[in-house]
Amino acid sequence: MKVRLLFFTFLILLVSAADAQTSNRRGYYKKYFRNVVTAYSDYLNKKVAQYWLPDSTGRVYSPELEINPIYYRLFAPLAIYNSTVSKAMNDSLQDDFVMDTSRVKRKEILPVHLYQEEKDEAIINAMDRALVNVYLNSPTMVERTEEQIMGQRVFKEDIMPEQPRKQNVIDLISQGSWNDPSINQNLVIKKPNFWTQAASVSLQFTQNYISQNWYKGGESNNSMLSGLDISLNYNDQQRIQFDNRLEWKLGFISSRSDSVHKYKTNTDQLRLTSKLGLKAFYSWFYTVQVEFSTQVMGSYKTNSKEVVSSFMAPGYLKVDFGMDFKKNLKNFTFSSVISPLSYKLTYVGDEDVDVTKFGVEEGKKSKNDIGSNLQINSKWTIIPSVVWESRLSYYTTYKRAEAEWENTFNFQLNRYLSTKLFVHARYDDGVEKEDDDSYIQLSELLSFGLSYSF
Repeated sequence: MKVRLLFFTFLILLVSAADAQTSNRRGYYKKYFRNVVTAYSDYLNKKVAQYWLPDSTGRVYSPELEINPIYYRLFAPLAIYNSTVSKAMNDSLQDDFVMDTSRVKRKEILPVHLYQEEKDEAIINAMDRALVNVYLNSPTMVERTEEQIMGQRVFKEDIMPEQPRKQNVIDLISQGSWNDPSINQNLVIKKPNFWTQAASVSLQFTQNYISQNWYKGGESNNSMLSGLDISLNYNDQQRIQFDNRLEWKLGFISSRSDSVHKYKTNTDQLRLTSKLGLKAFYSWFYTVQVEFSTQVMGSYKTNSKEVVSSFMAPGYLKVDFGMDFKKNLKNFTFSSVISPLSYKLTYVGDEDVDVTKFGVEEGKKSKNDIGSNLQINSKWTIIPSVVWESRLSYYTTYKRAEAEWENTFNFQLNRYLSTKLFVHARYDDGVEKEDDDSYIQLSELLSFGLSYSF
């Protein structure tokens, strides 16, 4: 078969070499191809009109389909066709309109106005001339022979369309044993969840015993510290971030020197912070932050029933408007809220509490301040078992200033045991000092006990 193919190709090259080099004939080949495509387009339009468009009575004409259309060679792999080679060998592909330009205009390359039989024959001849041009100039493009093309199942004339199976697709899918082999059956597709949550709880103790005859003196005491930290954050990874955090710390201490109170609070804090950010550019967000803070239990002076502070005495509500700069690294997270406009409400709801200690005028229960606020939150994982969390807040009304710096050092011994060090520094020049007191206040607590994060 290969020998015969090479022999035919060699003869075609010898017979038609001179004719293939003629520039005028190449121009006509282009016209043949262009008009073959035009004729095929007209053919499709006609078939569409026959098969789908109703006539004046509303009936759709459905003629028998052509099993072997004449245009299949335009879409089949390029092959050597016996009839094309035979015509080229017999010189029957020469037509007089190539030599006579007047007849070219008269026939318009393809006789589209002649009868269908003549039109099909002219189109076949045009395709044959185009194939011969390819055989002579680009023989490496030929992939198959006519026998291989006609051996394909779709080109056999004796094939009748199979009866389609009558099967309801919904019934097919609803079958429990039906599986699509092209799809990984173990693949589970879930909707994106932009919410993340975290929580940690701790319960820690300190104990110190000193006998009454201890040579250096001193006093025995016991303390307990409990903590709860819950966060629920939303981040759509594009523009919106919504952070929420609830913090609660409550600690008690006992001492022999206080005969009035068996236990007193040494730490009491309840704070809820919500921050909504809309991305501006890079790591900057337009931000609105709301913070509410108070305490839960009442606090008393030593050996006295005088109330120093209690629930909602004081209570703080702060609303900040500004920008937030966020940076999340591998072991370090940073957030800085810069608020040129900040509103702060101070409320003292307990009549037994001295309101002047919190900057509220005597006889009133609340105070409204307008100013600016800067708040910096950071978390640094120094090593996996040592984490330092810091919160720095500076609020000013341009007449008075209030600053807080909270530091928590967490030394995680294992999954359930940890040691925590709390250092809380505070500055407030809006309250009256007593004697030689300073505006700077400091609280420190070191504890050991249970902790768990989830």
